[in-house]
Amino acid sequence: MPRLGEWLGIGSPSARAWARGRRLTARALLALPFLLLLAHDLSLRADRIVGYDTESALFYGFSLILSGAMWAGLLAMSARRRGVVRFAAMAFGAVIALFAVGAQTYTFSRYQTYMDHQSVLVGTSMMPSIWQQLASDRATFAMALAPPILAAILTPFLVRAIAPTRPRWSRHALDITIVALLFALFVSPDHGGVQGQSPDIMYVSALGQLARARWDHNETVERVHPGPRTPIPLPDLRANPPVPRDVVFVLTESVRAQSVCVAYDDHCTWTPFSNSEAPDRIPLLQMRSVDSTTAISLAVMWNGLAPESSRAALHSAPLLWEYAHAAQIDTAYFTSQNLLFGNSGAWLEGLPLTRRVSATEIEPDATLEIGADDGKLVDYASGELGALREPYFAVVHLSNTHFPYKTDPKYSPFLPEEEATGPGYETEIRNRYADAIYLQDRAVGRLIHAIRSRPEGNRVVIVFLSDHGEQMREKGAVGHTGTLYEEEIKIPAWIDAPKGTLTAEEERHLKDLRDTPLTTLDIAPTMLDLLGLLDEPRIAPLREKMPGKSLLRGGSSTENEIFLSNCTELWQCAFKNWGAIKGTKKLIANQGDHAWNCYDLAEDPSELRAMEPEECGDLQSLAESKGHGRPF
Repeated sequence: MPRLGEWLGIGSPSARAWARGRRLTARALLALPFLLLLAHDLSLRADRIVGYDTESALFYGFSLILSGAMWAGLLAMSARRRGVVRFAAMAFGAVIALFAVGAQTYTFSRYQTYMDHQSVLVGTSMMPSIWQQLASDRATFAMALAPPILAAILTPFLVRAIAPTRPRWSRHALDITIVALLFALFVSPDHGGVQGQSPDIMYVSALGQLARARWDHNETVERVHPGPRTPIPLPDLRANPPVPRDVVFVLTESVRAQSVCVAYDDHCTWTPFSNSEAPDRIPLLQMRSVDSTTAISLAVMWNGLAPESSRAALHSAPLLWEYAHAAQIDTAYFTSQNLLFGNSGAWLEGLPLTRRVSATEIEPDATLEIGADDGKLVDYASGELGALREPYFAVVHLSNTHFPYKTDPKYSPFLPEEEATGPGYETEIRNRYADAIYLQDRAVGRLIHAIRSRPEGNRVVIVFLSDHGEQMREKGAVGHTGTLYEEEIKIPAWIDAPKGTLTAEEERHLKDLRDTPLTTLDIAPTMLDLLGLLDEPRIAPLREKMPGKSLLRGGSSTENEIFLSNCTELWQCAFKNWGAIKGTKKLIANQGDHAWNCYDLAEDPSELRAMEPEECGDLQSLAESKGHGRPF
């Protein structure tokens, strides 16, 4: 009588073949997470990977080996039949999938680049901002997280059902995983090209670099934001404007020139409120920021120094309020920005202000990105202007046009709209951005009306600018700081000066600059000129350090070569990008490029046709000298 096992076929050649096939299938499945991740990475940036030089390609290949080993090891341990190890491995795999795959996918959808060690170092002091931003874009973030999380949870069950990992192989898998993680954590990513790793290993590597930077008190971590200032003391100054005037500087956030009516337009739909309240404003249609990062922009406009100035110089240079105060001019700063964002509060601490207010004083729960309601700020500022003694200098700083863009259903003419920024939402996010600008412009219109209705209203010069622009996927990304394309640096700029507040020569110079290429380097000198302080001999040494010229006197020469950068000692950039501009010739690049991009903005204002770098003259030398090399 045959044994039961033989009767059931157990131990037969066919049964052994079936068992061997199941084991081979299970082992093959260990490579599934890695293969899916590789395919996903190639679908997003195959053109960049193909462009790697030999050294970078080898390092990328090394990262793939680490990625494959890490995921295979985690999956093998998770597929054990029993034991605590399988649950620990599954939990760790889920965490890695969440951050190193899901969060990386989300980052790429917004910036067209992954989070690497530089961006993690910068992000360490911005975690509240990052989490808020992720929460505000829930749909896109959830879509990025769901696939890797599900794969990390379900794949171990699939492998276990086919052929559970034997204990002996599980121990080998643990060793392999630990070795792969140690290499990923401690091998410097600078050995390869920029972004030259698979996204999961790039993230793990960034954590290792962050831990090392913390341990070493690395300067990169310590200086990611502006810090407390120690301004150079100013002597008593004498203001001597050619005509009596007050100055209100209206500064907004992330508004690009192409999304507003800079010049008066009878049929303005984007910003109709300021358009109607300031019909005689003088437009500056070719104004550009020298960066697309708020901290850098504000420093340039408020102290007049170039972005490549040293951190010490940027922290010691007086700001516009300090110049005004030294001349016994009343000063004010009204902002809807949350001063916890980007360490702004520490940087502005100690300003000599007659009147001030910030976001959390208007709304205690003001968010980090959007701040308090711009409308409430304008109402507050309009009431407080009456407390200022003439002459006065006031800054009204708006913030609701920062991502995720504050809107109001009652004032949203551009529909449909969504907060999501991922592919497929191009129209919706652009409409949301337009509605945020429209809503903010209602507040700007009210502010202009309130100023002009005051007793001194016909003596107030209003200067309007944005700190930088915003990209709406024209070049692949949403937001700012990632590039220096026109969408991110060409900004609205206009000056509304009632009759008699400018001399005939000042007015002529401004009107002549309507279509002249300008940069924000000219803003601080212009403000000092409006206040009657530009020619004060006691600030001559400080004035000589400002590369810009007053717009009231014709502005800077279009022959000047000007450095552009989002990577300075004041603000450590997350994604390398810099360049230079001279008149209408512009040279830029970021860490995802393979070469410098030269554009002639007069012939190609949308930057659709990059020319050879040589066609931008000496701008490459300037960019590489002041940027300390190439960003790519």
